[in-house]
Amino acid sequence: MKRFKTKAILVLKGMVMGLADVIPGVSSGTMALVTGIYQEFINAIKSFKPTIILDLFAWRPRNFWQGLKDVRWGFLVPVLFGEGFALLVASQFARFLLDNYPPYTYAFFFGLILASAVLLYFEVPQSGFAVLFAGLVGAVASVLIVGVSGGNFGHSLPLIFLAGAVAVSAMILPGISGAFILLLIGQYEYILDKIGNLPGSLPTLVVFGFGAALGLMSFSRVLSYTLDRWRSPTLGFLIGLMLGALRKPFQVLLGSAANPEISFVWTLETTIVVTLFGILGVILVAVLGSFRLESEESWK
Repeated sequence: MKRFKTKAILVLKGMVMGLADVIPGVSSGTMALVTGIYQEFINAIKSFKPTIILDLFAWRPRNFWQGLKDVRWGFLVPVLFGEGFALLVASQFARFLLDNYPPYTYAFFFGLILASAVLLYFEVPQSGFAVLFAGLVGAVASVLIVGVSGGNFGHSLPLIFLAGAVAVSAMILPGISGAFILLLIGQYEYILDKIGNLPGSLPTLVVFGFGAALGLMSFSRVLSYTLDRWRSPTLGFLIGLMLGALRKPFQVLLGSAANPEISFVWTLETTIVVTLFGILGVILVAVLGSFRLESEESWK
């Protein structure tokens, strides 16, 4: 009974992480901190070594099966199950909001991203020219990428694979959101559509999933390495990346009134509602941030 209760709690915590995966600006890594499983999650991911894949293709069955046995499946399976289930359900709700209330939804995203950038700023151990320069590079790159994504990167399978690999970094890096990365490179709404069109969209999601698996095993380790070696400049770059991405909500908010497909007019009432949704995003991150500090202390 106690074992079942433990697994059920892990599923619920995975669901919290899955909800965060859908919202640009909220990191599932942050949610892992909030729920107190961050360190265990990192260790479980690292227990899945890239050599397992190499052993499979080189047909070394003994090494392959031994590698699988070393993976912490008892922890990973319930967490990833809960995360996947919540992602499937919440993605449809997010798609509905984007289709019917884009100005208010993006105002909420604006608050989330801005507040997350501020929250991440307080995690920077040292300030200085290197951090400022890294932040500027991240902001410029983000602004340019958002501008290009306005013209559309397209949705080729190689790009979907890359999007999965990069976006999944949010699982191990509190402060940056996988949904935010998808939004940044113009794949957010596309992936939400594909999740809602199963099983017809299964090939695309499989490619995305393989990219995500590769990201967990390789790119995520690169991010961890840069944080260990150059923590302050890396965080500065991420902050700049998030601030530059605010161009996207600005584009949506300013362009909504001129878009005949969106029944939105800037009035005093709609301005107040947009502002309230932005403030709601800030409050949500502030509340989660306060829990994060408490949870982080609990596993040190």
